Amino acid sequence: MSRILVTAAGVNSPLGCSVAEFMNGMQQQVYGIDHIKNFDTQFFPADFAAEVHENGRLVKTDSATDRKALFINQAVRELIGKSPDFLSLPANKRMLHLGAGMDHFDLVGYLNSADAQAGLWQKYCQPSDLIVTELAKLHHIEGGSSVNVSACVASSQAMGLSFRILKQMSGIGIITGGFDSMLSPLHYMGFYKLGAFSQYQGEARHACRPFDKNRSGLVLGEGGVAFFMQRAEDRQQDQPMMEICGYGCSMDAFNITDPHPQGTYLAQAGLQAIREAGLAPDDIDCVHTHGTGTSKNEIAEAKAMELIFSKRYREIPVFSLKAQIGHLIGACGAMEMLGVWYSLDRQLVPATLNFQDADPEIPLRVVKNEPLPFPINHILKLNSGFGGQNTALVAKKYHE
Repeated sequence: MSRILVTAAGVNSPLGCSVAEFMNGMQQQVYGIDHIKNFDTQFFPADFAAEVHENGRLVKTDSATDRKALFINQAVRELIGKSPDFLSLPANKRMLHLGAGMDHFDLVGYLNSADAQAGLWQKYCQPSDLIVTELAKLHHIEGGSSVNVSACVASSQAMGLSFRILKQMSGIGIITGGFDSMLSPLHYMGFYKLGAFSQYQGEARHACRPFDKNRSGLVLGEGGVAFFMQRAEDRQQDQPMMEICGYGCSMDAFNITDPHPQGTYLAQAGLQAIREAGLAPDDIDCVHTHGTGTSKNEIAEAKAMELIFSKRYREIPVFSLKAQIGHLIGACGAMEMLGVWYSLDRQLVPATLNFQDADPEIPLRVVKNEPLPFPINHILKLNSGFGGQNTALVAKKYHE
Protein backbone atom coordinates (compact mmCIF):
# COMPACT_ATOMS: atom_id res chain seq x y z
CA MET A 1 0.00 0.00 0.00
CA SER A 2 1.24 3.48 -0.84
CA ARG A 3 2.32 5.76 1.98
CA ILE A 4 0.86 9.28 1.90
CA LEU A 5 3.19 12.07 2.96
CA VAL A 6 2.88 15.75 3.80
CA THR A 7 5.98 17.32 2.30
CA ALA A 8 5.44 21.10 2.44
CA ALA A 9 3.24 23.65 4.17
CA GLY A 10 2.39 27.33 4.35
CA VAL A 11 0.36 29.24 6.92
CA ASN A 12 -1.15 32.57 7.99
CA SER A 13 -2.35 32.31 11.58
CA PRO A 14 -2.76 34.06 14.92
CA LEU A 15 0.69 32.67 15.81
CA GLY A 16 2.36 34.00 12.68
CA CYS A 17 2.51 34.12 8.90
CA SER A 18 5.00 31.37 8.16
CA VAL A 19 5.45 27.80 9.32
CA ALA A 20 8.61 28.81 11.19
CA GLU A 21 6.79 31.60 13.03
CA PHE A 22 3.88 29.26 13.87
CA MET A 23 6.26 26.65 15.29
CA ASN A 24 8.06 29.28 17.33
CA GLY A 25 4.70 30.49 18.67
CA MET A 26 3.91 26.98 19.84
CA GLN A 27 7.31 26.57 21.46
CA GLN A 28 7.03 29.93 23.22
CA GLN A 29 3.40 29.26 24.26
CA VAL A 30 2.24 32.43 22.51
CA TYR A 31 -1.36 33.55 22.94
CA GLY A 32 -3.00 34.70 19.72
CA ILE A 33 -6.22 35.77 21.46
CA ASP A 34 -6.92 39.41 22.28
CA HIS A 35 -9.69 42.00 21.89
CA ILE A 36 -10.80 42.44 18.27
CA LYS A 37 -9.11 45.36 16.51
CA ASN A 38 -10.12 44.92 12.86
CA PHE A 39 -13.66 46.27 13.27
CA ASP A 40 -15.63 48.33 15.76
CA THR A 41 -16.96 46.10 18.55
CA GLN A 42 -18.39 48.75 20.89
CA PHE A 43 -21.93 47.40 20.42
CA PHE A 44 -20.96 43.73 20.75
CA PRO A 45 -21.39 42.00 24.12
CA ALA A 46 -18.17 40.00 23.57
CA ASP A 47 -15.09 41.00 21.60
CA PHE A 48 -12.47 38.26 22.03
CA ALA A 49 -10.85 36.72 18.94
CA ALA A 50 -7.56 35.39 17.61
CA GLU A 51 -6.70 37.66 14.69
CA VAL A 52 -3.84 36.89 12.32
CA HIS A 53 -0.45 38.30 13.28
CA GLU A 54 2.77 38.60 11.29
CA ASN A 55 6.07 39.10 13.11
CA GLY A 56 4.09 39.89 16.25
CA ARG A 57 2.00 42.60 14.60
CA LEU A 58 -1.70 42.47 13.82
CA VAL A 59 -2.66 42.11 10.15
CA LYS A 60 -5.23 44.86 9.53
CA THR A 61 -7.48 45.19 6.49
CA ASP A 62 -10.49 47.23 5.42
CA SER A 63 -14.03 45.85 5.43
CA ALA A 64 -13.98 45.14 1.68
CA THR A 65 -11.10 42.67 2.01
CA ASP A 66 -12.03 39.02 2.34
CA ARG A 67 -9.44 38.18 4.98
CA LYS A 68 -9.65 34.44 4.51
CA ALA A 69 -8.84 34.83 0.79
CA LEU A 70 -5.78 36.91 1.68
CA PHE A 71 -4.60 34.29 4.17
CA ILE A 72 -4.94 31.23 1.94
CA ASN A 73 -3.30 33.00 -1.00
CA GLN A 74 -0.27 33.80 1.14
CA ALA A 75 -0.18 30.31 2.65
CA VAL A 76 -0.22 28.66 -0.78
CA ARG A 77 2.57 30.96 -1.98
CA GLU A 78 4.71 29.97 1.01
CA LEU A 79 4.03 26.27 0.34
CA ILE A 80 4.91 26.48 -3.35
CA GLY A 81 8.13 28.30 -2.50
CA LYS A 82 9.14 25.28 -0.40
CA SER A 83 8.01 22.53 -2.77
CA PRO A 84 10.15 21.76 -5.82
CA ASP A 85 8.00 18.64 -6.21
CA PHE A 86 4.85 20.72 -6.79
CA LEU A 87 6.63 22.89 -9.35
CA SER A 88 7.94 19.83 -11.20
CA LEU A 89 4.45 18.38 -11.72
CA PRO A 90 2.61 19.07 -14.98
CA ALA A 91 -0.54 21.15 -14.52
CA ASN A 92 -2.87 18.19 -15.09
CA LYS A 93 -1.21 16.27 -12.23
CA ARG A 94 -1.81 19.06 -9.69
CA MET A 95 -4.95 19.07 -7.52
CA LEU A 96 -6.42 21.50 -5.00
CA HIS A 97 -8.85 20.47 -2.24
CA LEU A 98 -9.56 22.97 0.55
CA GLY A 99 -12.02 23.52 3.37
CA ALA A 100 -13.49 27.00 3.75
CA GLY A 101 -15.86 29.15 5.72
CA MET A 102 -18.88 31.19 4.69
CA ASP A 103 -18.94 33.72 1.85
CA HIS A 104 -17.56 37.12 2.76
CA PHE A 105 -20.03 40.01 2.83
CA ASP A 106 -18.84 43.60 3.17
CA LEU A 107 -21.69 44.80 5.38
CA VAL A 108 -19.98 48.07 6.31
CA GLY A 109 -19.27 48.94 2.68
CA TYR A 110 -22.78 48.02 1.63
CA LEU A 111 -24.54 50.04 4.34
CA ASN A 112 -22.41 53.08 3.57
CA SER A 113 -23.17 52.95 -0.17
CA ALA A 114 -25.99 54.17 -2.38
CA ASP A 115 -26.56 50.52 -3.34
CA ALA A 116 -28.13 49.82 0.04
CA GLN A 117 -31.15 51.97 -0.84
CA ALA A 118 -31.76 49.90 -3.95
CA GLY A 119 -30.96 46.55 -2.35
CA LEU A 120 -28.06 45.91 -4.75
CA TRP A 121 -25.98 43.75 -2.43
CA GLN A 122 -24.50 41.23 -4.85
CA LYS A 123 -21.22 42.99 -5.59
CA TYR A 124 -20.44 43.16 -1.85
CA CYS A 125 -20.52 39.34 -1.55
CA GLN A 126 -17.44 37.24 -2.34
CA PRO A 127 -18.22 33.49 -2.63
CA SER A 128 -15.76 31.12 -0.98
CA ASP A 129 -15.68 28.68 -3.90
CA LEU A 130 -14.40 31.36 -6.27
CA ILE A 131 -11.29 31.73 -4.11
CA VAL A 132 -10.38 28.12 -4.86
CA THR A 133 -11.13 28.62 -8.56
CA GLU A 134 -8.83 31.64 -8.70
CA LEU A 135 -6.07 29.80 -6.81
CA ALA A 136 -6.25 26.95 -9.28
CA LYS A 137 -5.95 29.35 -12.22
CA LEU A 138 -3.12 31.32 -10.64
CA HIS A 139 -0.99 28.26 -9.92
CA HIS A 140 -1.91 26.21 -13.00
CA ILE A 141 -3.68 23.48 -11.08
CA GLU A 142 -5.66 21.59 -13.72
CA GLY A 143 -6.04 18.09 -12.24
CA GLY A 144 -9.18 18.97 -10.30
CA SER A 145 -10.25 21.13 -7.39
CA SER A 146 -12.97 21.32 -4.75
CA VAL A 147 -14.01 23.32 -1.72
CA ASN A 148 -15.67 21.87 1.39
CA VAL A 149 -17.91 24.31 3.26
CA SER A 150 -18.86 21.93 6.06
CA ALA A 151 -18.37 24.07 9.17
CA CYS A 152 -15.78 22.93 11.71
CA VAL A 153 -14.73 19.77 9.83
CA ALA A 154 -14.38 21.41 6.40
CA SER A 155 -10.60 21.41 6.26
CA SER A 156 -10.11 17.99 7.87
CA GLN A 157 -12.61 16.57 5.37
CA ALA A 158 -10.57 18.22 2.59
CA MET A 159 -7.42 16.56 3.92
CA GLY A 160 -9.25 13.24 4.23
CA LEU A 161 -10.48 13.53 0.64
CA SER A 162 -6.93 14.27 -0.52
CA PHE A 163 -5.66 11.24 1.41
CA ARG A 164 -8.27 8.97 -0.21
CA ILE A 165 -7.54 10.28 -3.73
CA LEU A 166 -3.81 9.69 -3.27
CA LYS A 167 -4.52 6.15 -2.13
CA GLN A 168 -6.18 5.57 -5.52
CA MET A 169 -3.97 7.61 -7.88
CA SER A 170 -0.22 7.77 -8.46
CA GLY A 171 1.90 10.48 -10.03
CA ILE A 172 -0.14 13.39 -8.64
CA GLY A 173 0.27 15.98 -5.92
CA ILE A 174 -2.47 17.71 -3.94
CA ILE A 175 -2.53 21.06 -2.16
CA THR A 176 -4.99 20.76 0.69
CA GLY A 177 -5.87 22.53 3.94
CA GLY A 178 -8.33 25.27 4.83
CA PHE A 179 -9.10 28.96 5.26
CA ASP A 180 -11.63 30.98 7.21
CA SER A 181 -12.35 34.25 8.96
CA MET A 182 -15.61 34.96 10.77
CA LEU A 183 -14.17 38.26 11.99
CA SER A 184 -16.52 40.72 10.35
CA PRO A 185 -19.56 42.40 11.94
CA LEU A 186 -22.18 40.26 10.16
CA HIS A 187 -20.57 36.87 10.74
CA TYR A 188 -19.44 37.69 14.26
CA MET A 189 -22.92 38.70 15.37
CA GLY A 190 -24.43 35.65 13.71
CA PHE A 191 -22.09 33.39 15.63
CA TYR A 192 -22.70 35.30 18.84
CA LYS A 193 -26.44 34.61 18.54
CA LEU A 194 -25.68 30.90 18.83
CA GLY A 195 -24.77 31.54 22.47
CA ALA A 196 -21.40 29.77 22.44
CA PHE A 197 -19.01 32.73 22.82
CA SER A 198 -16.77 33.02 25.84
CA GLN A 199 -18.11 35.35 28.53
CA TYR A 200 -14.80 35.42 30.39
CA GLN A 201 -14.31 38.52 32.53
CA GLY A 202 -10.53 38.52 32.89
CA GLU A 203 -7.61 39.03 30.50
CA ALA A 204 -8.44 38.34 26.86
CA ARG A 205 -5.70 35.73 26.46
CA HIS A 206 -7.37 33.54 29.08
CA ALA A 207 -10.81 33.66 27.44
CA CYS A 208 -10.59 30.19 25.85
CA ARG A 209 -10.11 27.50 28.52
CA PRO A 210 -10.34 24.02 26.97
CA PHE A 211 -11.26 21.23 29.41
CA ASP A 212 -10.99 23.52 32.44
CA LYS A 213 -13.91 23.32 34.86
CA ASN A 214 -14.12 27.14 34.66
CA ARG A 215 -14.33 27.24 30.87
CA SER A 216 -16.68 29.90 29.56
CA GLY A 217 -17.14 29.27 25.84
CA LEU A 218 -15.33 29.40 22.53
CA VAL A 219 -13.29 32.17 20.93
CA LEU A 220 -13.15 32.60 17.16
CA GLY A 221 -9.89 32.54 15.25
CA GLU A 222 -8.94 33.06 11.61
CA GLY A 223 -6.29 32.06 9.14
CA GLY A 224 -5.29 29.92 6.19
CA VAL A 225 -3.10 26.81 6.00
CA ALA A 226 -1.99 24.73 3.04
CA PHE A 227 -0.24 21.35 2.88
CA PHE A 228 1.27 19.52 -0.07
CA MET A 229 0.46 15.81 -0.02
CA GLN A 230 1.87 13.12 -2.29
CA ARG A 231 2.72 9.43 -2.39
CA ALA A 232 6.07 8.44 -0.89
CA GLU A 233 7.18 6.85 -4.18
CA ASP A 234 6.46 10.09 -6.06
CA ARG A 235 8.52 12.30 -3.74
CA GLN A 236 11.66 13.75 -5.32
CA GLN A 237 13.20 16.77 -3.56
CA ASP A 238 10.65 17.76 -0.89
CA GLN A 239 11.47 16.86 2.71
CA PRO A 240 8.73 14.81 4.44
CA MET A 241 7.00 16.42 7.41
CA MET A 242 4.74 13.54 8.46
CA GLU A 243 2.78 10.61 7.10
CA ILE A 244 -1.04 10.53 7.02
CA CYS A 245 -2.07 6.91 7.47
CA GLY A 246 -5.76 6.89 8.41
CA TYR A 247 -8.96 8.90 7.99
CA GLY A 248 -12.45 8.53 9.41
CA CYS A 249 -15.64 10.53 8.93
CA SER A 250 -19.10 10.12 10.45
CA MET A 251 -22.40 11.95 10.87
CA ASP A 252 -24.57 11.72 13.99
CA ALA A 253 -27.34 14.15 12.92
CA PHE A 254 -28.18 14.65 16.60
CA ASN A 255 -28.61 18.44 16.52
CA ILE A 256 -27.64 21.29 14.20
CA THR A 257 -25.31 22.88 16.75
CA ASP A 258 -24.74 20.22 19.44
CA PRO A 259 -22.65 17.04 19.22
CA HIS A 260 -24.11 13.69 20.19
CA PRO A 261 -23.75 13.79 24.01
CA GLN A 262 -22.36 10.24 24.21
CA GLY A 263 -19.66 10.87 21.60
CA THR A 264 -20.74 7.71 19.77
CA TYR A 265 -20.16 8.90 16.23
CA LEU A 266 -16.99 10.84 16.95
CA ALA A 267 -15.65 7.59 18.39
CA GLN A 268 -16.80 5.82 15.22
CA ALA A 269 -14.73 8.22 13.10
CA GLY A 270 -11.73 7.79 15.39
CA LEU A 271 -11.85 4.00 15.29
CA GLN A 272 -12.31 4.04 11.52
CA ALA A 273 -9.15 6.15 11.11
CA ILE A 274 -7.16 3.92 13.47
CA ARG A 275 -8.25 0.76 11.65
CA GLU A 276 -7.45 2.27 8.23
CA ALA A 277 -3.96 3.04 9.52
CA GLY A 278 -3.57 -0.66 10.33
CA LEU A 279 -3.34 0.12 14.03
CA ALA A 280 -5.09 -0.65 17.30
CA PRO A 281 -6.11 2.05 19.79
CA ASP A 282 -3.15 1.11 22.01
CA ASP A 283 -0.81 2.17 19.19
CA ILE A 284 -1.94 5.81 19.48
CA ASP A 285 0.49 7.79 21.63
CA CYS A 286 -1.52 10.98 22.14
CA VAL A 287 -4.62 12.79 20.94
CA HIS A 288 -4.93 16.32 19.59
CA THR A 289 -8.54 17.10 20.38
CA HIS A 290 -11.20 19.45 19.03
CA GLY A 291 -11.32 21.06 22.51
CA THR A 292 -13.39 24.20 21.97
CA GLY A 293 -13.79 25.40 25.55
CA THR A 294 -17.51 24.56 25.57
CA SER A 295 -19.13 22.00 27.87
CA LYS A 296 -21.16 20.21 25.20
CA ASN A 297 -18.15 19.60 22.98
CA GLU A 298 -15.74 18.55 25.69
CA ILE A 299 -18.06 16.22 27.59
CA ALA A 300 -18.96 14.49 24.31
CA GLU A 301 -15.30 14.32 23.31
CA ALA A 302 -14.38 12.72 26.64
CA LYS A 303 -17.12 10.13 26.08
CA ALA A 304 -15.74 9.44 22.60
CA MET A 305 -12.25 9.01 24.06
CA GLU A 306 -13.59 6.38 26.46
CA LEU A 307 -15.26 4.52 23.60
CA ILE A 308 -12.05 4.58 21.56
CA PHE A 309 -9.49 3.81 24.26
CA SER A 310 -11.52 2.02 26.97
CA LYS A 311 -9.85 2.35 30.40
CA ARG A 312 -6.76 3.90 28.82
CA TYR A 313 -8.71 7.07 27.98
CA ARG A 314 -7.75 8.54 31.38
CA GLU A 315 -4.05 7.95 30.72
CA ILE A 316 -3.38 8.95 27.11
CA PRO A 317 -2.10 12.57 26.91
CA VAL A 318 -4.37 15.06 25.15
CA PHE A 319 -3.96 18.61 23.86
CA SER A 320 -6.10 21.44 22.46
CA LEU A 321 -4.57 24.26 20.41
CA LYS A 322 -7.66 26.48 20.57
CA ALA A 323 -6.53 28.27 23.75
CA GLN A 324 -3.81 29.84 21.58
CA ILE A 325 -5.40 30.29 18.15
CA GLY A 326 -9.14 30.18 18.84
CA HIS A 327 -11.63 28.22 16.78
CA LEU A 328 -10.95 28.66 13.06
CA ILE A 329 -14.24 26.98 12.05
CA GLY A 330 -13.70 25.97 8.39
CA ALA A 331 -9.91 25.95 8.84
CA CYS A 332 -9.61 24.54 12.35
CA GLY A 333 -8.82 20.89 11.60
CA ALA A 334 -6.08 21.62 9.06
CA MET A 335 -4.56 24.40 11.16
CA GLU A 336 -4.43 22.06 14.13
CA MET A 337 -2.60 19.49 11.98
CA LEU A 338 0.35 21.87 12.18
CA GLY A 339 0.17 21.26 15.93
CA VAL A 340 0.21 17.52 15.21
CA TRP A 341 3.36 17.95 13.13
CA TYR A 342 4.90 20.01 15.95
CA SER A 343 4.31 17.12 18.36
CA LEU A 344 5.79 14.55 15.98
CA ASP A 345 8.77 16.73 15.12
CA ARG A 346 9.59 17.76 18.70
CA GLN A 347 8.47 14.48 20.31
CA LEU A 348 6.29 16.11 22.92
CA VAL A 349 2.69 16.89 23.77
CA PRO A 350 2.29 20.65 24.24
CA ALA A 351 0.59 22.01 27.33
CA THR A 352 -3.01 23.14 26.81
CA LEU A 353 -2.85 26.77 27.88
CA ASN A 354 -5.37 28.10 30.40
CA PHE A 355 -6.03 24.59 31.71
CA GLN A 356 -5.72 24.84 35.49
CA ASP A 357 -8.60 23.07 37.23
CA ALA A 358 -9.76 19.70 35.95
CA ASP A 359 -13.47 19.08 35.42
CA PRO A 360 -14.63 15.88 37.21
CA GLU A 361 -16.94 15.19 34.24
CA ILE A 362 -13.94 15.15 31.90
CA PRO A 363 -11.32 12.81 33.41
CA LEU A 364 -8.82 13.22 30.58
CA ARG A 365 -5.06 13.57 30.93
CA VAL A 366 -4.79 17.15 29.71
CA VAL A 367 -1.14 18.21 29.67
CA LYS A 368 -0.78 21.23 31.94
CA ASN A 369 1.72 24.09 32.29
CA GLU A 370 4.73 22.49 30.56
CA PRO A 371 5.06 20.23 27.50
CA LEU A 372 5.27 16.49 28.09
CA PRO A 373 8.24 14.95 26.23
CA PHE A 374 8.17 11.25 25.34
CA PRO A 375 8.48 9.06 22.21
CA ILE A 376 5.56 9.74 19.86
CA ASN A 377 4.96 7.73 16.70
CA HIS A 378 1.20 8.01 16.08
CA ILE A 379 -1.23 10.85 16.84
CA LEU A 380 -5.01 10.83 16.53
CA LYS A 381 -6.54 14.18 15.52
CA LEU A 382 -10.26 14.61 16.28
CA ASN A 383 -12.67 17.30 15.05
CA SER A 384 -16.42 17.84 15.24
CA GLY A 385 -18.73 20.25 13.45
CA PHE A 386 -22.22 21.65 13.19
CA GLY A 387 -24.77 19.26 11.80
CA GLY A 388 -23.24 16.32 13.67
CA GLN A 389 -20.17 15.95 11.43
CA ASN A 390 -17.07 14.24 12.83
CA THR A 391 -13.61 13.59 11.46
CA ALA A 392 -10.46 11.83 12.57
CA LEU A 393 -6.99 11.70 11.06
CA VAL A 394 -4.08 9.52 12.14
CA ALA A 395 -0.64 11.02 11.55
CA LYS A 396 2.65 9.14 11.88
CA LYS A 397 6.21 10.31 12.42
CA TYR A 398 8.03 9.92 9.14
CA HIS A 399 10.55 7.09 8.89
CA GLU A 400 12.36 6.00 5.74
